[in-house]
Amino acid sequence: MNPDNSQLETLGKLDPEAPVAALNLFEFNDRAQYAPADEEYGTDAANVSGREAFERYAVTAGQVLVGLGGRVAFSTMVDQVMIGPSEPAWHVAAIMVFPSRRAFVEMTMDPVFQAASRHRKAALANHCMLHLNGAPWATT
Repeated sequence: MNPDNSQLETLGKLDPEAPVAALNLFEFNDRAQYAPADEEYGTDAANVSGREAFERYAVTAGQVLVGLGGRVAFSTMVDQVMIGPSEPAWHVAAIMVFPSRRAFVEMTMDPVFQAASRHRKAALANHCMLHLNGAPWATT
């Protein structure tokens, strides 16, 4: 659910000022899987679907994204995998646009975003993020 060291190393070698779009594929847990360290763990607040936990994350993450000059360009339910492996069974595809890779990194380091990320981790069975050359998405 997080980038490995080689992925972070590659990100560090790319132009930090270049715009970037992130294509995200999300597979939700049936029920949220909060960790023992999460404030929701063992409470009624943890008794939600993965989609509901993800909505908690999306509200806060979206505010941080917009505050850094980014936006959600596209988000929709996945009907089917037409070409490629059928597992994982992606539920939602979304494209987030950042004015720069630096803004993406700033988002991931934001304390409010980091605190909300517990909801993303509880929500998702699987997550794939592809960074795309942001030039075609750079304009609003």
